[in-house]
Amino acid sequence: MAADLVITAANVCQISIPFISLTGYLPQWIRILRTRSSDAISLRAWGLWTVSAAFAVFYAVVQLVVTGRGWPLIVSSTLALLSVLVTVALVTIYRTRPRRSAQAQ
Repeated sequence: MAADLVITAANVCQISIPFISLTGYLPQWIRILRTRSSDAISLRAWGLWTVSAAFAVFYAVVQLVVTGRGWPLIVSSTLALLSVLVTVALVTIYRTRPRRSAQAQ
C-alpha cells in the first residue's frame, strides 16, 4: 500500500513538471511577443534544449514499450519538448534580420 502511494505521488510530481516549467517559459514568451525581438536569446542554446527534450521523449517511449509503464513520463517530456519548440519558433520568428547597407542594394 505504501509503495502504491509513493508511485502515485511520483506520477503526480512527474506530470506537474511541465506546468511548473511553464511558469518559466511564459515570461520569456510574453517578452518576445511584446518586444517583437529575440536578439538577446541564444538560438543555439535552445537548439541544444530541443535535442535534450527530444532525447527525453525517446527515453520515455522506450521505457513504456519495455516496461509497459511510464505514461506520466511521456506526457511530461512531450509537453516539455512542445514548450521548447514554441520557444525556438518564437525566437526564430522574432529574430531581427541584419539590415542591408545602402551599398549592397
